[in-house]
Parts: sequence; C-alpha cells; structure tokens
Amino acid sequence: MVKTALHRRLPLVAVGIAVVLWSTSFGISSEVLKTASPAVLSVGRFAIGLIVLVPLAARRPVFARTLRDPRTILLGLLGVAIYYSLTNIGLEFTTPGTAALSNAALPTLTALLGLFVLKERLPPRTIVGLVLATAGVVIVAGAGHTLDIGVLLCLIGLASYALYTVLLRKGVLAESRQRATGTVDPLVLATATAVWGTAIMLPWLVAEMAVGAADIPSGWGGLGGLLVLGVVITAPTLVLFKYGAERLPAAATGVLTAAIPALGYLFALVLGEPFDAITALGGAVALVGVAIASVTVPSTDSSPAGSGLLPHKDVAAGTSAVD
Repeated sequence: MVKTALHRRLPLVAVGIAVVLWSTSFGISSEVLKTASPAVLSVGRFAIGLIVLVPLAARRPVFARTLRDPRTILLGLLGVAIYYSLTNIGLEFTTPGTAALSNAALPTLTALLGLFVLKERLPPRTIVGLVLATAGVVIVAGAGHTLDIGVLLCLIGLASYALYTVLLRKGVLAESRQRATGTVDPLVLATATAVWGTAIMLPWLVAEMAVGAADIPSGWGGLGGLLVLGVVITAPTLVLFKYGAERLPAAATGVLTAAIPALGYLFALVLGEPFDAITALGGAVALVGVAIASVTVPSTDSSPAGSGLLPHKDVAAGTSAVD
C-alpha cells in the first residue's frame, strides 16, 4: 500500500523538482545574456545538455526509432525551439523577474488547452482562479505603463509550451483513443525531443553568425551560467518534466508550474533585480488565482506510462531489442 502510494506521487515529485530547477533559469539566463547572444544561449544550453543525455539515451530501446518519429519533431518544435527561443529573446527586452512572473499564465493556458484538446472539465472555482492568474499577468506586462514586448514574447512561448504539455498527454499523431499498453521511456523521449529542438534552432544560430550578431559567453557569469543551464537545469528538467507531464492530467501539471513565477521572481531579486511594487502586485494577484485554481485540481492518479503517446509495436510487445 505504501509502495503504491509512493508510486502514485512520483509524477508529482518529478514535475515539482523540474519546476524548482526551471524557476532558476530566468535569472541565470539573464546573466549569460550579458555577454552571449540569444541564439548562442539557446543552442548552447541544449547542446551541453545533450552531451549528458545522448550517451544515456542511446543505450535505451527504440531511441533511434523515437528520434525518427514525426511526433518527436513536433514536441521538439513546441517544447524546445519555440519556447526557449522566444523566452531568451524576451529576456533582452524585459527583466528576469518579470519574465518569471509572466509564467503565471502557463496554468491558464495549459488548462484551457486541456479543456479543448483533452476535454478535461474545469470546475467553476478553477475558472475563477485562472481568470485572476491571467489578470495578474496583464498587470505584470503593463507594470512600466507600456506594452512589454519581452512579456509578449514570453507569453507566445508559454502558449507553445502549454500545447507541448497537452500533447505529451494526448499523443501527437494518435490514430485512435485506445489506451497504450506499452511504455515510453522518458529519458529517450526527452533526449529525442531535445535533439530535434536543437536542430530546429540551428538555422537561427547560423543567421545570427552570418550578420555578425553571435556573441560567445565569457567570464564566470557567462560560461559558468551556460554550463549550469545545460548540465544542472536543462538535462534533468527535460527528463523529469516529461516523466510527470505524461502521467498527470494536463491541468494538474499546469497548476504545479504555478510555483515558477514566485520562485523565479525571488531568485531574480536575490541576483540583484530591483524590486518593483506593481510587478510584485501583479505576481501576487496571479498567484492568488493559481492558489484558488489549485484547490480544485483534477485527480492526480498516475496514468500508465506512455498513455499519452502511441507505443511502438516492439515496445508494446515487450521486446528489448535495440535499434
């Protein structure tokens, strides 16, 4: 019984750890961007992360086949290329604390997409909470009494990440609604997704180099920050988030990400970002809304591993042959 209860909580713990790591990325990325260009940062952190992940994933079954799957390309586009590119560009126009607080929109976007794509029902209290969260993000975006382009870019990236989260549950190219009987290794899927996301961002890096805008990070804040982002944050977060998000209701995963705004803003303040009362007010309103929505979060019983993705036939059959 205890073992079963612990197993049911593993997806929650996995997403929770991923959220804590994720929260620190805004401040660290901002430090790296002081000497590096956005494309160098975006491609560099994932290239470093892949140095860690690929040797581990390549030994697992069906890695090559997962890499060739069109669904993996779409996940890489949404959850890596679009989200991280727009967030890093957004950090050029706004502060890391503001970018972190804009993540209060992620639970709303994830829940809404879960409603339309997965048909997950939203209780009235959840709707009220998500409306407040959205209002808080609007306050954050207008804290300087001007339209914050950085926040807008972050929000577009968040919409892409919310869709990515929902598709982890549903399956990208699912041809039927039947439950999967096999398992999808989160390390394999995370690595394959990161490979495609990095590949999709390469033309951006080439273009940046072609116009002479590419800057290599330097110093402890630049090089050290990039290493931390790649090894300590990017690689573990990819695996942990995929493991949890595939097994939890989309709305539940979205609510767990609600800790990102508060933790990210606090971390930015620790790194020296000036305190802004209006920005903090907007963040507080958003977090109150998220707290209300969290009260009625759907059941977090773990779904079978791989329930959101169609299994490969050899996996479902139980074979362990390596491609």
